[in-house]
Amino acid sequence: MKRNVYVENMHIINISDGSTCICGRSEDLHAYTEALAVQRQVPVFYEDEGSFEDYPIFTRDIPKLPDISDVEMDIIQEHNLIRVNRVDVLSVASASTVQIGTTEQLDLEARVKAIRHFITDQPKALERYKGIIILPYPD
Repeated sequence: MKRNVYVENMHIINISDGSTCICGRSEDLHAYTEALAVQRQVPVFYEDEGSFEDYPIFTRDIPKLPDISDVEMDIIQEHNLIRVNRVDVLSVASASTVQIGTTEQLDLEARVKAIRHFITDQPKALERYKGIIILPYPD
């Protein structure tokens, strides 16, 4: 039985980085994102820094779950309508999804490398600086 979806009110503030919002049925859903999240106490960034190839997390194989399509299952759907009154979502990010309905196959992958740089002896000239410094990459 195909099911219909009725959503009275959906409020999503942010959808980003390969993410989706689906009201209804989908066959296959594939989403992928990769990101370098760099945070520095003093925001100094070089123009050419941040190559994904420099970090093994972006090329490492991810183990796949075995196919379980041979599992026998009985599903009883007494109603052909999915009714939702209200959904509030702050953010959907990094290859994730918000779905009201059904999906046959999901393949979602997010690879994020978080880098944090903190200093202990901050130069006096930067004590009150609140902006971002972008420098040419040193040769």
